[in-house]
Amino acid sequence: MATPATPAKKAAAPKKAPAKKPAAKAAPKAAPKAKAAASAPHPVRDQISATADTIKSEATRRAKELREEAAALASTASKGAREAATKGKDKAAETVGSLAKMLEDSATTVDNKFGKQYGDYARSAATTVAGLASTLEEKDLDELANATRDFVKKSPAVAVGAAAVIGFVLARMLKSGGGKDEA
Repeated sequence: MATPATPAKKAAAPKKAPAKKPAAKAAPKAAPKAKAAASAPHPVRDQISATADTIKSEATRRAKELREEAAALASTASKGAREAATKGKDKAAETVGSLAKMLEDSATTVDNKFGKQYGDYARSAATTVAGLASTLEEKDLDELANATRDFVKKSPAVAVGAAAVIGFVLARMLKSGGGKDEA
């Protein structure tokens, strides 16, 4: 037997979601309170702000005063150091001049005791030392510093040797000067 034909089932249509009602926009509730709080006078916050401004301006004023005082002290110290250096240079020139005179005076004694050749060495040394004394007298501190710097750049080994000799001589002079005071 034949099966009876069944009518075709209609395909089920997808169900549509029910339409939503448009939502009304809600105004933020916190914003009006924040605006009101910010515009309302707040004595503690105002006091802190005023105090901070006062502290900043006072600190700026005091820093400026301290910078001016430091500059004045530096200038005074610089002038004092320059004066002391100038006095030292003059004293050194005087001492070197005295050394040149002593070498020149002793040249005759060296001639008599050791021979004319050694006397000539003493006279040559006296002339060199006298030239150094006149250079010290004629030049100012800046010129001497520049000349020394140039000399050290050109002949560092000689400069180190000269510094060692000068240090030795100064140590001997100070040591012998200290012994006179004790006696």
